[in-house]
Amino acid sequence: MINVNVTKSINVPAHAAWEKISAFEGIEHFSPIVSSFVEGKGIGSKRTCYLPDNAKIIEALNKLDNENMHLEYGILSGPFPLTDYISDVKVKSLDDNNCEVSWSSKFNTEAKSEMKSLFEGFYHAIMEGLESLINNEAKFTPHNAI
Repeated sequence: MINVNVTKSINVPAHAAWEKISAFEGIEHFSPIVSSFVEGKGIGSKRTCYLPDNAKIIEALNKLDNENMHLEYGILSGPFPLTDYISDVKVKSLDDNNCEVSWSSKFNTEAKSEMKSLFEGFYHAIMEGLESLINNEAKFTPHNAI
């Protein structure tokens, strides 16, 4: 089994990061995903994501713990040469305006280094996109108006 983990501090409040991640929808707004849609609500909901090459990934939400800002989802099907993919995502507050996001996964594959590099890059892109999205939204909220 391959383990991948990316943990990064980002300059956004933990509640704002968790709100985006835990919604389990709209991931295309802060990741390399081009579009997505979610069927159902909460645990058991399914998310279908499309990559730039139109490849389809189907994921299921397995765990959602809002109190501890922790979720788990699995890939049910997709274009990657892997099986048994489970991803674990946690958000931890560092202070009022900063948090730490940990995005990890485990899976089986024959293409170990290729898949490890792919998902490490994907998780970094998600965290950078999340930070950018939330900070850009904050610039346009009414409390910043003159």
